[in-house]
Amino acid sequence: MKHVRVAGAAIAAFVMSAPAIAQETPGEAVEALYDVISGPVGEARDWDRFRAMFLDGAQMTVLAPMPEGEERVVTLTIEDYVSRNAGRLSEMGFTEAETRRQTHVYGGLATVLSAYEAIRADTGETFATGVNTIVLARQDGVWKVASLAWRSETEDWPVERAFEAQ
Repeated sequence: MKHVRVAGAAIAAFVMSAPAIAQETPGEAVEALYDVISGPVGEARDWDRFRAMFLDGAQMTVLAPMPEGEERVVTLTIEDYVSRNAGRLSEMGFTEAETRRQTHVYGGLATVLSAYEAIRADTGETFATGVNTIVLARQDGVWKVASLAWRSETEDWPVERAFEAQ
């Protein structure tokens, strides 16, 4: 009986410490996304968990403001993002924290505007603020990312502008 209790406690501890992949609400999916890319200096991210949060064929798009006012658009696969950022995120440490959210749900489809601030763990510096636009789809009862696009805040495009009534 003692071995059963010990084994049961070990399994419970493992389940409670294992990161959830299946997200039951759009909000949980967004929170998990911020959680999986954030971490201290020297800590590798759980890229398998990250990949599992996305639908097959999902894309990531960054709009990079250019000095002349234009925006450079870069579209990445999930693997592109991982290969470009795995080393850098671990090296500097990085926390991306949500500062505001607006969610629209229509059946198994959700669109989330999520304002963020990005903080370097190695210096404590807030080096970026901006808005993520996250499209989620519910597949087999699980909310997964269909696409993720983001843009950093600039003087002409403050974060608050994304949340103004149209």
